[in-house]
Amino acid sequence: MASSSSSSERASKARDRLRLTLSRLYKLEQFDLFFTPSLHVARILLSQLFFRQEQARNQTRYASHYPVTELNVLPAIPLMSGNITLIPHIEMPRGVIRALSDCQKQGVTDASESFASMLHESLINEAQLFVTRFDRHAELGNDLVLVALRTQDFSTLVRSELRLFEQGLTLESAIQHTLKRMDDDDWRPYNAAVVDNVSISSPIILNSSHQPGLPFASFYLPASLLATLKSSDEMMLWPKLERLQFNANVRGGGKKSVNVTHQVSKRLQNLFAASNKSEKGATLNRC
Repeated sequence: MASSSSSSERASKARDRLRLTLSRLYKLEQFDLFFTPSLHVARILLSQLFFRQEQARNQTRYASHYPVTELNVLPAIPLMSGNITLIPHIEMPRGVIRALSDCQKQGVTDASESFASMLHESLINEAQLFVTRFDRHAELGNDLVLVALRTQDFSTLVRSELRLFEQGLTLESAIQHTLKRMDDDDWRPYNAAVVDNVSISSPIILNSSHQPGLPFASFYLPASLLATLKSSDEMMLWPKLERLQFNANVRGGGKKSVNVTHQVSKRLQNLFAASNKSEKGATLNRC
């Protein structure tokens, strides 16, 4: 029993340490932070929580036990049959930035593509509730998801119930991995890269279609050309949508962005030059 209690206490301290560190590095002091193992689990927990709160608000006998303010959650979050929809802050792969107000009218903001990027400040200034993976721009692995609620916008009851949900999840290994990664000397909290409009004319004509200032460039590409390429950490292919997403990553502290438009243009030119050579070589071999 004592050993179990000691283990639980260590796990609780590790979670609190991670909460404090994330709050400091990512300016999240105005948010209550919770952890889940995946976006799927985060959506289920939030759906259950808000569905229960919606039911409770409609029960007068329940209201007699709590002040009205304790039952007040965000009424704008739509529940479809008890399920909340996660709305991406950045629409992939087109590279369109959604207004956070629009995200919040449709569901819960998925900030995986903006958290820890140069869009981070607008996210924390405007969002009331968001979830995010840590692998995309924070480079903290893919075993943990953050749920952040702006404290002043949610009741104590809502936040307490979400904390109880979190305590029932097995997260110790992921928490320790994340803390260890943050202690690495080579780790930096932000992806400082931004990419403006990209245009190349050789060896092919290519113009980007993403909104400038994102940490990637997006292009329309015919399926036949996409078929000559291979996905990688740097390059994501969307064959059904005929899209190429070219990622950029420059580690930094979050105060200063690094414009890598020129470097992305050069890398694309080299990529398609090499692709053309490979295709010609394959044609000669078949002959």
